[in-house]
Amino acid sequence: MNSLDPVPAIPRWSFLTVLIMIALLTPFDSGIISAIPESPGQQRGDLMALFRILGYLPTWVGISLLLLVAQSNTDRPRLPSHTKSLLLTPMISGALSEALKPIFRRPDPFPGLVDTWQRAPFGPEWWDGTDFCFPSGHSAVAFGAAIAISRHWPGTTPWIFLAAAGCAATRILEHGHYPTDVLASLLIALWVSQRLEPVIRD
Repeated sequence: MNSLDPVPAIPRWSFLTVLIMIALLTPFDSGIISAIPESPGQQRGDLMALFRILGYLPTWVGISLLLLVAQSNTDRPRLPSHTKSLLLTPMISGALSEALKPIFRRPDPFPGLVDTWQRAPFGPEWWDGTDFCFPSGHSAVAFGAAIAISRHWPGTTPWIFLAAAGCAATRILEHGHYPTDVLASLLIALWVSQRLEPVIRD
């Protein structure tokens, strides 16, 4: 299956749809998390572990290296656009997501302290986003990779987005993020891909 170059544009309605979903779900964030039963002693199952791996940047770095190795010797002097896209889109999406956490400062949904948009006070280490959850870094990486793959190989779109959504769902089910956190990550990944692909082609 050959990669498409140039890749199809991201439709504008996709941005609008995600924004509407964020607006509609924000009032229900706390209720959704509270309704999910806690299971602190239960280990992550194989399927959830597989989905979670999609949110780790080293996963996509490794796959990008495999794609590079798979190229013929004549192609290697010029890094293929699909390899650059698969490497850079999740990387920049995840980095941007982590950079936004200390700005929005939305605390993680700790057990017993689920309250949407209860802003944490600024501390001495104001740049540290460790205990903040908006947006989701893992989801941004997974969605960034899914968008890069779907734009270069459109036939994979339903399946790769289902896998990325599975990664996002694990973050909600494990009480790591609110639903709007992962939707914001999807919005970030869409924006990064839209900006990045023309740069890659040029």
